[in-house]
Amino acid sequence: MNSDADTLRSFLIGLLEYFGPTISSPSGGVGGGNDVQTTQSGLAGVSSDSRLGADDAGASASPNTHAVLNMPPLSELGEMPTVQTHFQSLLKRRLQTEIELRPPLFPWETELQEYPLGASASLTSPWLAQLRSLNLPTALPEEILAALLRRCQTLAQEVLQPGIQLVRAVEELFPEQPQAVNQIAGLVLAGANRDVRSPDVDALRAAFPEGYAGANPEQQVTLAMLAARDIFDALTLSVTPQAPRVQRRWETTHGPVNLTVVYEANSESRLQVQAELPAVGTLSLSGGEASIQQGGTGTLSLTLMDPEPNQFYALEVSLEGAADPVLTFTLVVRDRAV
Repeated sequence: MNSDADTLRSFLIGLLEYFGPTISSPSGGVGGGNDVQTTQSGLAGVSSDSRLGADDAGASASPNTHAVLNMPPLSELGEMPTVQTHFQSLLKRRLQTEIELRPPLFPWETELQEYPLGASASLTSPWLAQLRSLNLPTALPEEILAALLRRCQTLAQEVLQPGIQLVRAVEELFPEQPQAVNQIAGLVLAGANRDVRSPDVDALRAAFPEGYAGANPEQQVTLAMLAARDIFDALTLSVTPQAPRVQRRWETTHGPVNLTVVYEANSESRLQVQAELPAVGTLSLSGGEASIQQGGTGTLSLTLMDPEPNQFYALEVSLEGAADPVLTFTLVVRDRAV
């Protein structure tokens, strides 16, 4: 991972410290959960406009406001245990009715879906084994990781700025949080080139006692962007005449996939790709007018003559028998280091 990616990732991890909950007691308010407010200091200096750009760095986000409940005097409530029991009963009945009429959806769903009992992403996709070891303050649900992996494979093939990449990678997971998504990506654009001290990820884990599900929306967006950034880095293989060799190891449920890419920039340039597969599979490379493929087990090799500079090639690794058999890397030959 290059220094820019390290700085970007450190900056994103630092956002988690800003988006943590704080406790305040506004005058006339009610104690308990109504007093919890989300700090907005992490959003300072970023425009709330959905467009991203250098001009957005100077604007400020508006803080959340919480309405204060007007409670009647205790003398009007009667016996508290009786009132509490009755209230809980009414609330439970109302929630059951609402859930039956409008079942809740996951963030990545647009309509109600049925899932096979006992099925999980880990059983259908062998590629998620790699993502369980992401260095995050708390683990992400595998459904979120699977959705991010699918999006990142597609977006890695497009020429996009890093901030736009992050927005497009996570926006479908948070359709009701467009402002938070763009604000956090705006912070990335504004601060990616700053000298940011890397926070202690182990120390940040204490801020997530209830894991991803217990995080506030801004923290969830930031965690998803952290994961997306790491996935983009892992899926992108870039070689140059100055750095002609790159290797990548990707863990699967069948065992590791080891990739080696070597670029020879001689009078007759060539690009050599070698993959060690843990099971029977296929290795293919396509892009521009090129399309080569080899299948089998063990070590597979491909050679592309005269690769085009700055051309994005799709390097697909597939494993037979998997419900989600293909993982697509992006391979690019740069004419100079970036």
